[in-house]
Amino acid sequence: MSEQKNSLSVVTILPPPSLSPGSVQLAQGTKVMLSDGSELSGVRSVEMKAEAGGSWKAIITVYPEIIQPVNAEAEIVVVDITDMKAQSRTYARVEA
Repeated sequence: MSEQKNSLSVVTILPPPSLSPGSVQLAQGTKVMLSDGSELSGVRSVEMKAEAGGSWKAIITVYPEIIQPVNAEAEIVVVDITDMKAQSRTYARVEA
């Protein structure tokens, strides 16, 4: 199985609209937008830090959803081969 490798970066952090001018900016509803235009899901917190003489840094905490591949093997042991007009069902057995 080959892994798909994509490289995305955070483009912007969008706070939700303010409820009224001059009110406190709420954090709930903030969106983290990626370079492909999609929204980063699973975001639990965004912390903005600035150092004197430096630039802003964002620390984004994400709880990822890990989707594990499922490998399964199946063996068919009984097959219904009855046609639609038949009065009773007919089965074929498959030996392993």
